[in-house]
Amino acid sequence: MKARLASSILLLLSVLAGGAYWLHQNTLVPVPLLDGRSLFAKANPEYGEDAALLEALLPVGPGLEAFLATQSDLSLLEKTPAGEWAGQLVSELEISRHGRRWRITLKRDWRLQDGSTLDATRVAKVLGPEVQGLGGEITVNEPSTLILQFKTRPEDPFGLLSRWRVPGTGPFLRKGNTLIRFDGFIYGKAGIAGLALYGDPALLESHAWADGLVSRRWAWTVFPGHIAPEDMAKARMADYDELRLKGGSVWFLSRRMRRLRPNADDWTRTRLFGVWKGAMDLPYDPLGM
Repeated sequence: MKARLASSILLLLSVLAGGAYWLHQNTLVPVPLLDGRSLFAKANPEYGEDAALLEALLPVGPGLEAFLATQSDLSLLEKTPAGEWAGQLVSELEISRHGRRWRITLKRDWRLQDGSTLDATRVAKVLGPEVQGLGGEITVNEPSTLILQFKTRPEDPFGLLSRWRVPGTGPFLRKGNTLIRFDGFIYGKAGIAGLALYGDPALLESHAWADGLVSRRWAWTVFPGHIAPEDMAKARMADYDELRLKGGSVWFLSRRMRRLRPNADDWTRTRLFGVWKGAMDLPYDPLGM
């Protein structure tokens, strides 16, 4: 009798211990995030410069598509130049200790390009296929809150949240390969009217490419490679600075673009917001002074 009672007590204690451990592991823990406002430097164009429609020359491909998406569709999180995580569309993030349950609270009153306001239902519809692809489920808990539940802990949750984008949330409206400023963006105007991106291979050929720099047509362009010496000499005399990015690519950046800072790790995540700062005759200042 005593042995049976002891076994029952031991079983009960085991169940309670297991429940306590599960409860501990399932508890949501707040994740520190910086304010996403810090990612958007305030534009400071001189009189009339915010009406500028710029042009840039980049090779057609996945990189160009990703760059366009960066401007028009924001991700939930974004890494700052200092390597810290900031919430773009997210005000609060909580993740359970076992990493299988996430609670995402969206920023309130975030205006979208279609005139509506960001809410959890819209985001759930966008993220649903991504979450299901990882074997998870997504539910709307409140108008601005999402619960994501996974069977197994996803790898690199911050990386996922920085890649998942919500259409129509950014400071530029995309029309094909042209970006037009969205004046209703929550952090203000972007500082330029827009950017038209060209990828015609003929424009990247030696003579045409150099002529584009000499005429100051491009806000920036990449170095296309095989350039004739005489064309390279003309390009080096143009009002552009050369910036070498990780991976070996080189950008020729117009001195008009005093605040454009290409993301050296992934240039497709480079922001256009606030890049136009000074008058066209000001020299390029690599320190942004």
